[in-house]
Amino acid sequence: MEPWKDFDFDDDVDSGSSGSATVPPTSGGAGLKGAAVAYVMAEDADALDCGICCLPLKPPIFQCNVGHVVCSPCHNKLMGTGKCHLCGINVAGGYRRCHAMERLVESIRVPCPNATDGCTAMPAYCHQQSHRQACPHAPYSCPGKNCGFIGYMNAGLLDHFSGTHGWPCTTKKNRANKTCRFSIGLNNGFNFLIADLATAGEGGSATITSSKYLFLLNVLQKPLGRAISVLLIGRKPSSKAVKCVLTFSHIASEDRKFLGSHLLQSKINVECSDLCSGVPNPDDCFQFVVPDYLLGEGNRDSAIKIKVSISIDDLE
Repeated sequence: MEPWKDFDFDDDVDSGSSGSATVPPTSGGAGLKGAAVAYVMAEDADALDCGICCLPLKPPIFQCNVGHVVCSPCHNKLMGTGKCHLCGINVAGGYRRCHAMERLVESIRVPCPNATDGCTAMPAYCHQQSHRQACPHAPYSCPGKNCGFIGYMNAGLLDHFSGTHGWPCTTKKNRANKTCRFSIGLNNGFNFLIADLATAGEGGSATITSSKYLFLLNVLQKPLGRAISVLLIGRKPSSKAVKCVLTFSHIASEDRKFLGSHLLQSKINVECSDLCSGVPNPDDCFQFVVPDYLLGEGNRDSAIKIKVSISIDDLE
């Protein structure tokens, strides 16, 4: 008889929200081990976190000679002290890589907190935060005044923005490039953009993954021109910097008194907000200003054409 057949899945395994248990293959003890590992519950999740910064451990992970582990950023800071942060043992010779712990943290999978809203992803424990920040099933609050609508990027959110409030919504797909470049016409008020951006894989992986991000480009009329601010809705990906370059170019027509061209460009470190408390005050954000005199008397209320470049890079 196969060893795993003595294992009563109905009595001993709580199937959880998925409604089914993973049945191991009929290949001896390996299947039984797979079933057991699949239902391990970490009662002390802190054991999977760095003891210094308290963030989830992810490769590369280092340990002292006694076995106390630290994450890579904290390891770099400890090298100057020459001692372990817990036991005080001399580590002047350097910490060692803890490959066993690296395999462990990458093998423990957790359900996405948005599973009840349709997300089927099971990210590794050490990558759950980055997944949560880019999960397309995460709910978003409408920034409209006195509007309590909460929707999802993949279902209903953009329809609500455009149908209920009349806000322009644009989707830009990236072609396996880390930078998304395009031209867009921006109207006064809220302009929403979903950008499909490629980012480097976690844990030093060379794998390039693509995720959707929701941006708000807010255009306000100022005394001397129109001011554009950029906001990433949601949470910034961990250890990443979101950058946006806005460019406006103008060539004076022959009927103007002075001929010439203008080129305005700004590089912005994009801030993030979940909009739970409304849209941040634009005056507290970096603003890209296009002077009215470049738009012409009859075009001050028309959409302005802006070149946009958005990227998500590792923090320097």
